[in-house]
Amino acid sequence: MYSKYFTEEHNVFRQSFRDFLNKEAVPHIDRWEETGEIDREIFEKMGEMGYFALYYPEEYGGLNLDFFYTVIFLEEMQRINSGGFAAAMWVQAFLGAQHLLKEGDERIKQEYLVPTLTGEKIGCLGITEPFGGSDVAGMRTTAVKDGDHYVINGLNVLE
Repeated sequence: MYSKYFTEEHNVFRQSFRDFLNKEAVPHIDRWEETGEIDREIFEKMGEMGYFALYYPEEYGGLNLDFFYTVIFLEEMQRINSGGFAAAMWVQAFLGAQHLLKEGDERIKQEYLVPTLTGEKIGCLGITEPFGGSDVAGMRTTAVKDGDHYVINGLNVLE
């Protein structure tokens, strides 16, 4: 298939990722969706294959690949028709790890980013408040540094 965006290397990646998903994820999708739990092993397998590390810098175990590999990752995740699994893999590769890369110091990157990219650690992003949902811009909780720790001060919306 000709494309001015996708090279032959992209096409090979697409097919190998599609094959991987069909072998390692698709047979389990119904169970994962029904139970709401995804086997930890799939995170490790995805990490071993480098799927969480596509555009991350090599110094953290990333592959430093171009944006179109990420496009392929997202397209192929949608092809298997699993909202929950796709969302979990997307969070692992792009939300939690992205914050670690952009905001973490070197210790944080080594302790959390590197094993997130390998699937050894599972990332998440928790952004919610009572009656506020996940509207990040509207959050009222603050974290105030107090010595060597933080004090979380949330708004008691039940008053």
